[in-house]
Amino acid sequence: MSKSPSNSRIRGGWWHPAAIVLALAGLGWAAMWLFWKIDTNLPGPEVPKAITDLGNWNWAIAGVLVVVASFVASGTAPEPEPGATLGWRYAPQLMVGSAVIGLLWIVTFYTTSNTDVNLPVFTDLGNWNLVVGMGFIVAAFGFATKWE
Repeated sequence: MSKSPSNSRIRGGWWHPAAIVLALAGLGWAAMWLFWKIDTNLPGPEVPKAITDLGNWNWAIAGVLVVVASFVASGTAPEPEPGATLGWRYAPQLMVGSAVIGLLWIVTFYTTSNTDVNLPVFTDLGNWNLVVGMGFIVAAFGFATKWE
């Protein structure tokens, strides 16, 4: 018996409750650590000592939560309909855009790094700008795998 799409609720992929909870937990953890790291005089509860002792490992915890959410989403995704395309419609545009952003990020960093120009994000990140730029370029390769 085949299910008609109108009366069945798709709960797989990123609509899976575990994927949603893990992704929100990872993004929340990253936001929490970012705000507590930027300004420790925020109103509200005191930063727990166990979290401050972790230091920059908080970024890794947030990243692992998001990656696990991605695995849950990909493992619970419903099977595609026969004859349906598996590629993303906007994969080429995202691929080119991500590669261009990464290239521009690195070029901007290199051209402003030894000058008196003070760009808020670039100056604060220092050499981590190379990691950010390369991250966009690596993401472009990821989008290329979705191009059909």
